[in-house]
Amino acid sequence: MCCIIFQIREYHIPSGTSTITQFALGILGLVFILIAIRQVGRFSFRIWQVMLAGAVLTLLTGQISPHDALHAINPGVMLFLLGMFIIGEGVKNSGLLEDCITGICRYATSGDMLLILIVVTMGGLSAILMNDTIAIIGAPLILILAGRFGVSKPGAMIALCFAVTTGSVFSPIGNPQNYLIASYVPHMSPYLLFLSGLCIPTLLSMGIICLFLRPLFQGAGRPDDGCLIQKTSADIRRGTVYLSFILIFIGIGLQIAHGLMGIGWAVPIEYIAIIAAMPVLLCSSDRISVLKNLDWCTLIFFASMFVLMQSVYDTGFFQGFLPKTGGTDILIVLVFGILLSQFISNVPFVALFQPVLLTPEVSPSIVLALQQEAPSPEI
Repeated sequence: MCCIIFQIREYHIPSGTSTITQFALGILGLVFILIAIRQVGRFSFRIWQVMLAGAVLTLLTGQISPHDALHAINPGVMLFLLGMFIIGEGVKNSGLLEDCITGICRYATSGDMLLILIVVTMGGLSAILMNDTIAIIGAPLILILAGRFGVSKPGAMIALCFAVTTGSVFSPIGNPQNYLIASYVPHMSPYLLFLSGLCIPTLLSMGIICLFLRPLFQGAGRPDDGCLIQKTSADIRRGTVYLSFILIFIGIGLQIAHGLMGIGWAVPIEYIAIIAAMPVLLCSSDRISVLKNLDWCTLIFFASMFVLMQSVYDTGFFQGFLPKTGGTDILIVLVFGILLSQFISNVPFVALFQPVLLTPEVSPSIVLALQQEAPSPEI
């Protein structure tokens, strides 16, 4: 749809659409409007609820069959998210993140150092555990940190937001849309692609964030009590979580070694996530609570999104706006990615660009440009 404005003369606009096609597009439009406004009168909606309603509506109106809807759900993405959520729950229940915050307190000798440690620590963890996980677990701890150091709490939350969003950029497991992109381009090595193209821009962006937010952290004072964070009871041993981290890094190492030298086995990302989640799940004293506390809303969102986007994809409408040569302008992806993802959220935007990524001749530049449309960790 972005190409209508910038390069309309190079695209074939479908001359006619069936009633079913128009209805499917109408459902998509309604879903995007509700995602953008989030509230109608006294009723507020969460994104997963809107997406689920859209998927159910496509099934009830016959836009997609139950068989096709089931096959539209990407099992790799679902397994990846499930595994990462289990690891995130392990981090939460082990008190590991509290230790990170305590470490920040110990070494933050000034407001500038406090800001740098927040950005680097939270950003680095986001690259491993997904930014959604770190944002949910880290938000209350960052508020405690801000109160102890006497800095602006909104400023500290902004720093956390920038850190988890930016830090997740260079990792294919840093956020859901990154893995979604990686799953669409299996002919490329995801870790090599993201690291080689986005590691340096990510580090530079973190430096810019620190400079931009520095005024909000001026005048921070060290707390007399050392800012010790009260820890919750640890239901999962830290060693178990460390083992999960080790398994993640082993899987990443195998991926990189296979991509660089063609040796070993390129372990699929979803396998890495599930294998790394096993220690947390097996060693937990209360596995039922671990599973119960997972972010099931995000899993419902993704399953529903796959169904809705498949029904829209089957109409062929958006494919008609793609250039026949298979080329795509990076500027178009960047500009419209930044604009549209503010209204419809980043993951649905990535899903809509699936036809671009599925072309065999897609360049790494387009893949990385599509990734950089994600300005918010929210789902």
